[in-house]
Amino acid sequence: MASHFSSIGFPLDTEDAMKQYVLHAANTGEGVQVQDGQYILWQVDDGIELWVQANDSDKVIGFNPHFSGPARMQVSLVKTITRPDESLLDGAFYAWANPIDDDIEEGDFPFVFDAPDFRIHDGLTFPVLRQVQLAAFAHELSTFVSEDAYYASQSKDQKLAAESFIPSGLFRPDGSTKTPPSALAIFTGRVLDTASITNPYTTANFVWAQVQTFGGQVDVVADPELLDAPVVVGGILQGSFWLSGRLIEF
Repeated sequence: MASHFSSIGFPLDTEDAMKQYVLHAANTGEGVQVQDGQYILWQVDDGIELWVQANDSDKVIGFNPHFSGPARMQVSLVKTITRPDESLLDGAFYAWANPIDDDIEEGDFPFVFDAPDFRIHDGLTFPVLRQVQLAAFAHELSTFVSEDAYYASQSKDQKLAAESFIPSGLFRPDGSTKTPPSALAIFTGRVLDTASITNPYTTANFVWAQVQTFGGQVDVVADPELLDAPVVVGGILQGSFWLSGRLIEF
């Protein structure tokens, strides 16, 4: 079954699989101390990352996957987002993509992304300009060999541009605001580069694509079972995604 973890080659086909991954990461990763605990980063290879969270008593309290790739998006960070059902080391940023030069609190669109190293940035003041390396973990995915093929698939009543971004985590289906917002999006973009990557720890494969969408570039990762056709350079990719981002200094 596809998951955020299988999207980077960590299949969850047994009950003990996740425990095995987390324990290995906690024992071999590099720790970064923050207030209320530490993050332990296991950089597997080829951009594959698993972030384990431990409290001040060294007890594991959470873990998150991430994929580190070449995509970059310029954003204005407006505020932080925390959720009552998550750990003390979880958190997200509310941001504007491609902010306007004379008003960094506006841009192409607002969206939210979770950050696996959220508490490392406790000292930030807002609003602030940053670049983010944004990894989009696919929930649903459709691929097209060309822009013409993509537009031919669209209904007459509902046509999304080949580069479009809907911050679906900000709103409920009835249009009301979601509180707190989630790090979800529906977007379409052009495939700049792609590869099938093998996780060296599990030998499981996943698909990566560097995608140009409205507002900037995103690293898309997906479990191969979600694909209805191969991802090709120059083609179009569309889907729904969970967004995980790491801040990049200018």
